[in-house]
Amino acid sequence: MDQPTRIHVAVRLRPRLPSEAQDSLAVIASHDQIQLVSTPKARRLTSYKFDRVFTPEDTNSTVYETFLRPLVAHALRGTHATVLAYGQTGTGKTFTMLGRDLWGLCAHGEDDQDDITLRETTEDPMQRGLMYFVAQELLQAKQGPVRCSYLELYNEKVFDLTRDDKSPLDLREDAIHGVFLPALQVRPLHSVDTLTDILWRGAKARACRATNMNERSSRSHTILQLHVDSTDGATTTINLVDLAGSEKCKKLSSRDQDIKELKFINQSLSTLGQCISALMKRDKLHGGPLGIAVGSVHVPYRNSKLTRLLQPSLGGGGLCSFIVTLNPCKSSAQETLSTLQFATRAMKVSVSCEPCLDSRRETQRQVSKSTFNNNSSSSSASSNDIVAQLRAENKKLAQALEMERQQKRKLLLGFTSLLSGEYAKGGSKEAAQEGDDGDNGRLSEDVLAKLSTLEVSMQSQLQGIQATKDALTSQATTALQSNWDEYIDDTTGFKYFHNSQTGETRWTKPST
Repeated sequence: MDQPTRIHVAVRLRPRLPSEAQDSLAVIASHDQIQLVSTPKARRLTSYKFDRVFTPEDTNSTVYETFLRPLVAHALRGTHATVLAYGQTGTGKTFTMLGRDLWGLCAHGEDDQDDITLRETTEDPMQRGLMYFVAQELLQAKQGPVRCSYLELYNEKVFDLTRDDKSPLDLREDAIHGVFLPALQVRPLHSVDTLTDILWRGAKARACRATNMNERSSRSHTILQLHVDSTDGATTTINLVDLAGSEKCKKLSSRDQDIKELKFINQSLSTLGQCISALMKRDKLHGGPLGIAVGSVHVPYRNSKLTRLLQPSLGGGGLCSFIVTLNPCKSSAQETLSTLQFATRAMKVSVSCEPCLDSRRETQRQVSKSTFNNNSSSSSASSNDIVAQLRAENKKLAQALEMERQQKRKLLLGFTSLLSGEYAKGGSKEAAQEGDDGDNGRLSEDVLAKLSTLEVSMQSQLQGIQATKDALTSQATTALQSNWDEYIDDTTGFKYFHNSQTGETRWTKPST
């Protein structure tokens, strides 16, 4: 796995169980090829080539040493990595990731004949899982403190398997952290015994339910996150994902809870497949994760919480590998064919093996820097236009206010002139006293009526001026808030939005 540029895929066949003794084999395995002997729809030999194929005789230790160890070596050099176990229910995904003992917890009962067969067909009766081997490698490297978190996705809700509180966690997203879980606990990992304890408690808490295909079927996805802190302050993360198995409704019981679980499982796995297909199309059109044109290919990460959490891994932000597990029997040939087709598509998705940045805050800083370096001319022109527009509107508002002051001054002068003229008509004080009382009453009413009319006119003008002021203020605010430009950072390949007026940079465009 020297300088990988795409998703790597290994296929693992589980042994045929005693309950399947009468079922013929549909799969033939070699060093790097899988041959599907027949399917219900096409009775012909079909070959698929992968990075590695593991037979039922290969142990978990062999899978780690020959397939995953190079990936962990890249992670120790600062590259994020993700490993996903994918396959039909009952094909050994949890057995591969957790190991035999932790896998057996889902049964909560005594060993059955199939379990005994699995132990007898391997050289290592303990069969520790890949999670154990990866953590052991990170601890032995002594590159820095190792921390871990363990979460479960069940019916599109996220739970922390290390907490006694079983309330679902909120999934949030911002420009600095991306998609994250604020309440998810991250625990220090001092030894593999600490990890075993965490996995043990998590396996007991994980949602497992017997199905017609697998008495120990996991009905949820789990993600073990191992974080390695280096001396320079950077943190590298390895995600180890145990996906729930796909299953058809006709092979499931009619219980409402079973059907509900199956609906969410198949929905999330279907979204994963859609994302893989979209990423494959992206790479075919643009030659890799960093060459994508803005908005040209939509990847439906948001259709499932599983793909939202895995978006950085699937989208080219680190290394990614699949371990695809298969049932070798003819009765599962159609499901095996679908699994092989998914794995073939996944191998066509590009990844990046560049060392990760110190943090998303550093990413945001680099994004802001590249924004001003690469787009200074266009941003400057846009800024000048908006500033000129705001200055013109401000001048217009100042003129309206000055007009208001002049009108007030004119009205006051009119009041004074009006009152002086009315009283001057009366002549001397004596003559005024001899005047007719009715005329004086009419004079007072006329003056009050004129004053009332002038007051109404002033109020109307003031309301018009205030409306103009509010409209100009709203236009100025809208102009500032809507000035978001969309970019692709040359270094990271991330899409982001920058407001040249406010100086803000965000990963998602704010609503206006």
